[in-house]
Amino acid sequence: MSSIEPLACLNGEQMPASEAKIPVWDRGFLFGDAIYEVMRLYSGRMWLEAEHLARLTRSLNEMRIEGVDFKALTDRIHRTIAASGIEEGTVYIQISRGVAPRRHRFPEPETPPTELIIVGPYDDTSTAERRQTGVPVVSHPDLRWKRCDVKSVNLLGNVLANEAAHQGGCIEAVLVDRDGIVTEATHSSLLWVRDGRLEGTPEGPGILPGTSRGFILKLAESLGIPFAEATISLDDLNRADEVMLSGTTLEIVPVTRIDETPIGDGQPGPIARRLVSGFTEAVRRFRDGLEPIPTGSPVGASSAGA
Repeated sequence: MSSIEPLACLNGEQMPASEAKIPVWDRGFLFGDAIYEVMRLYSGRMWLEAEHLARLTRSLNEMRIEGVDFKALTDRIHRTIAASGIEEGTVYIQISRGVAPRRHRFPEPETPPTELIIVGPYDDTSTAERRQTGVPVVSHPDLRWKRCDVKSVNLLGNVLANEAAHQGGCIEAVLVDRDGIVTEATHSSLLWVRDGRLEGTPEGPGILPGTSRGFILKLAESLGIPFAEATISLDDLNRADEVMLSGTTLEIVPVTRIDETPIGDGQPGPIARRLVSGFTEAVRRFRDGLEPIPTGSPVGASSAGA
């Protein structure tokens, strides 16, 4: 556990995160009328910064939250990272529709949004072990709202499913919609392998457009691993050759069991191991100031058979 206190920047003012206070009339608190984004810091630099900020902008537009000075926000993010002194950590950004009397309709147009940035340390030790050993997960009904492509703070369905996973001794739950189709997990994207091909749920309102997933698809292409969007039932997912989770802090973690059903032989599969190795190499290159995926050259080729 790190002793470094997370640093917050609330509406442009920096302070220890423990001292940041949000008014009770903030619409994020009252209605969940807010969006958020989480980024990983490697060696004090934001990983996939452009992609995360593009998704943040999309979420703001889809939720019709206006009044954000994006250049000022970006400058505040960079200043908060620098002031925190944190090298290995996360950046959490939350923007609500602001503070206004409690009415369901939008407040007056001149109401400024509430902007919160928190930079905190992140210990990757346990997650790094899971990337090598794989993890079990549970399945759970997908109780979320119908715009999962927007990264809003309305996460009660995710919370209930993740608590079910925790009670089952797992870190994640695979979400299944009313038609029996798998969507994603509570705080990570889901990918699987059938007949040597990497597959994932088609992008749309039912899933979040994962930035880590997007990077992994580019990584897979560089490694010569084919990918296709596909829908899959829970029964078919249980019969997949490999299953894996992807996310900002998880990176890539193989799934070895869903409920009581082992995936494959119950061990991380060869494609997951290649992607884990390739992702590690991409982060190493990023830390060294290089392009994560070298143009025209496979990433992690030396470990392709690992």
